[in-house]
Amino acid sequence: MLKKLLAFFGGSLAVQQAAQSASPAEEALLRQIAERSKSDPLIGAKLGGKDVTQRLLAGMKTAQGVHIESLLCALGALAGYACQASVRAQAVARGLPETALLTSVQTKDGQTYFFGDDLNKPLAESRYSVWGIAGGGAQEAGCKSLPDLAAIFRHTSDVVGTDAFGKPRVPDNHVPRDQPINYVRTLWPVLKPVVVKYCPNPEHWPVLLGLSIQEVILMAKTVIDPCLAMQLVMEAAVPMSKVNLAMVR
Repeated sequence: MLKKLLAFFGGSLAVQQAAQSASPAEEALLRQIAERSKSDPLIGAKLGGKDVTQRLLAGMKTAQGVHIESLLCALGALAGYACQASVRAQAVARGLPETALLTSVQTKDGQTYFFGDDLNKPLAESRYSVWGIAGGGAQEAGCKSLPDLAAIFRHTSDVVGTDAFGKPRVPDNHVPRDQPINYVRTLWPVLKPVVVKYCPNPEHWPVLLGLSIQEVILMAKTVIDPCLAMQLVMEAAVPMSKVNLAMVR
């Protein structure tokens, strides 16, 4: 599936680069977003979330349809990493080193992971956090008891630097077709320009992806239990918020 995704988005990116400039329709859309953002600051995130949803649905579609667990895993992973990318971008905007607002931890295998309050806010604590937006969608879809988020954070911290890190703990019949880290490595470089186009303010990057997750959970409520969907999303988002993808931003 990742090869298909890479080919799909690689082709899309090539077309965008060949064009060099936005089409008149795209320019009109961006002007409309800028105007409407005066009354609705999140309009870019709302429209961008729908765009990302449609791009991923198209890129992940096979003859059998879209494997919903893989789509949710990909979106959760992207949303988690978008939190870190947002914090990095905000630090640079303030004239600080890129990782100044993050706490880095090096594990025995020599890998670096990132933690900190500034990272947790867009992920799970702020009004428009990934957890809050996606959880609202899960509840609207019928979830009566959201997953234990604290337990997901504890597990992530416990297994950081091990083979268990970043592997969603879901029933065998709901396992995504690839790991969150591979979705981030494949998709973030090609989707980041889309996210930035709709949301010049990096604080809104995780919001955009949270809204995409919300849309997919509601769309798939008859296919996958919304509580389980939320579990899968956060099992991908929490660890991927902490990975070091310094060369892929």
